[in-house]
Amino acid sequence: MSIINTNMKKYILLIGFSLLIITMFNGPAYSQNKLMSKQDINTMLAFTNAEYNMGKIPFGKSSEYVITIENISKDSIVLKNVAPQCGCTTPKYKVGEVILPGSSTTVTLGFNGNSKGAFSKHATISFGNGMIKDVKFNGETYVQ
Repeated sequence: MSIINTNMKKYILLIGFSLLIITMFNGPAYSQNKLMSKQDINTMLAFTNAEYNMGKIPFGKSSEYVITIENISKDSIVLKNVAPQCGCTTPKYKVGEVILPGSSTTVTLGFNGNSKGAFSKHATISFGNGMIKDVKFNGETYVQ
């Protein structure tokens, strides 16, 4: 006599088949959507000054630069948030701004200049549909 009877075999087979179906339809779709969100940003938006060199600035003197974001897609895109790396960086932007196809907007990043010597900073810009863009700036302060 077998330890696992026929009914138990049916239940084990049914559970295994159910898990396989769930994984096939839910797992890959979720992973693919996450990957598409990150890859699609460059086909949806064009960035000017996403990597910017501020050059040499006097220590303690604030400095700003502008990032231009152009919507190159056929869909409207919402600018949700700009999160700087630290308190030395201050963003200026319109929360919840809708960027229409073919139009652009700007984000201004200010740096307080209170890092001695070379610096490298970044900020994360978040958009609707889970798209994000990491922008970077660097430079060097000097004492006058």
